[in-house]
Formats: sequence, C-alpha cells, structure tokens
Amino acid sequence: MHKILQQAKRLFLRMTVREKSLTLAFILVMLFIWTGNLLKRSSAWNDNRKQATTDLQNQQQWLDRSEQFTTGLANALERVDPKKTYAGSQLSGQLDDILRQVALSGSADIDPVQTREGEIFNDHNIRIRLNRISIAQLIKLNKLLSQETPYINIQSVSVTKNRRNPEELDVRFKINSFDLKNP
Repeated sequence: MHKILQQAKRLFLRMTVREKSLTLAFILVMLFIWTGNLLKRSSAWNDNRKQATTDLQNQQQWLDRSEQFTTGLANALERVDPKKTYAGSQLSGQLDDILRQVALSGSADIDPVQTREGEIFNDHNIRIRLNRISIAQLIKLNKLLSQETPYINIQSVSVTKNRRNPEELDVRFKINSFDLKNP
C-alpha cells in the first residue's frame, strides 16, 4: 500500500499545474458524488428504521389490546346463532324464498354471490334488480328483509321510478350476509 502511495505521489509531482488542478477537480467531484450517495443511503436507512419502529409500536399496541379484542369477539359470537347464518348458496336460496313471498321472483334479476373469505367468517354480497314493482311490494320486501337482521343486511338501495309507468319502481338492492366458520 505504501508503495502504491509513493508511486501516486511521484506521478502527481511530475504533472503540470493544469493536470494537477484537473486531477484534484476530478477527485473532488468523485468525493462529492460518493458523499451524496452515502447520505442518500443513510437517509433511506434512517427512514426505514423509523418506519420499522412505528410499525413495531403499532403492533405492540394491537398485542396489548388483544385481550379486549378477544372479549369483544366472544361477546359478538354469543349474540349470533351459527345455525341462522347463510353460506353463499343458502343466501341466494333464502332471498329467492323472500322474493317468492312478495310475488317478485319473476321480476327479479339476481347476480351471483360474491364471497370474501375471512378467518372467523365469510362475507357474502349479492345484488338484486327489481323492475316495475309497486310501492306496496317494496315495503313488504323491506319488512321481510329486516326480519332477517343481523344475518341478512341491506347495504344499499337505489329506487327510481319506471319511465313507462311512474306508479311502478325500479329498485336495486345490495345485500350482505355472513356465515361463521367452524371454530
């Protein structure tokens, strides 16, 4: 290493003033680039460290409150009868039965059930379109659906009058249900 430094020193001393200044400028530019890169990496490392610290604190808060969540889940599960919850196909069948009670099964357009699986329960969503129904039928249908709460819930309803016959309604329901998984 010492030998290399002496050779570099001899080479530097043999250079002209212009070559020395260009070499020093080159070395300074390289040091500037290296320092900037080093600062970027250290800044990124520090940001990652801060994010990891925040994430760990968040996770620790969740873990500290796990007993509270477990108790809340147990209380919620006590209020729900697993036999009354509906799987995706059961939801479709139950809604068809309700629509038959209101004499709307012929005018109903039911989309396929969309299921999102979870650890404790599966969440089911279904859309129903009803064309040219009366207000009385809508009220009766709403009453029957509300009797199924909390096992079947109406997420949204869109009601518009029928363009051909203003006494009839076009209704769009988005209905949600869940079924508990076996513990």
